[in-house]
Amino acid sequence: MIPVPGVWVTLHRVGTDASGPLDSARADVRGQYAFDFVRTGEEGAIYFVSASYSGIAYFTPPFHHSVTTGDEAEIAVFDTTSAPVPISVRGHHLIVSAVNANSTRSVTEVFEIANDSSVTRVVGPGPAGAVWSTVLPAKASAFKVAHGDVPAGAIRFEDGHAHVLAPIAPGLKQIAFTYSVPASAFPLRFPITRPTQVLEVLIEEEKGNVTGALLKEVDPVSLEQRSFRRFLAADVPADEESLIDLPAATVDRGSNRAFLVALTVVIAGGMAFVLARALRSQ
Repeated sequence: MIPVPGVWVTLHRVGTDASGPLDSARADVRGQYAFDFVRTGEEGAIYFVSASYSGIAYFTPPFHHSVTTGDEAEIAVFDTTSAPVPISVRGHHLIVSAVNANSTRSVTEVFEIANDSSVTRVVGPGPAGAVWSTVLPAKASAFKVAHGDVPAGAIRFEDGHAHVLAPIAPGLKQIAFTYSVPASAFPLRFPITRPTQVLEVLIEEEKGNVTGALLKEVDPVSLEQRSFRRFLAADVPADEESLIDLPAATVDRGSNRAFLVALTVVIAGGMAFVLARALRSQ
């Protein structure tokens, strides 16, 4: 890493009472910047700094101290490329709901992917220019982007794939989305197209089974009186396949997609924190 002089940096405030930029300045010849500001309004408002480099915005984490310096205030910016770069799957989480009144199951997928290069990958030309893609089940529908590091407008669902069109900088990013699958479509196969460090499958079902891709059942997890059987695998190679075999009978147990997303973010968020620390220590 080397200093980048002359980059415009902007101080931001985000809160429920008001949001927007507070100040801006140009980094000096050493790539350093400084802001003096007073926290105002609601206590829960967050403050952070952004910098734009080669058309890509980069951010600091939210400031938690009255004086923020060093790594906490550092902004790493990168050159960009539309050529392929190594993007690995550090975590892949699948959550499958019980059958609802419409005889469908909600599926949530959360990925922690890592750009292992030293450049930011941006969209390239043509249909193959997506920054990152993953395969979707054939009968999936009603796609919705969930909480993660990629906005809804930057993920396109078409031709049996989810295509990420947002820039992916070096480091760890979380991608999350949900969709519906007819209960009659099970057993459902999920191909593992890339080596995956941690694979996790949660099913809200007492019956049925999950096999393949080195998955083994471990202790279940519960939240708000809802129980999920849990299957885990580590260091899954590419070209493996997991098979989720669940009953097709209609059982309305109040399955709620928002609830599944929240549960996934809690579990996957903890995994992302561990993976991020591992990346930082490399």
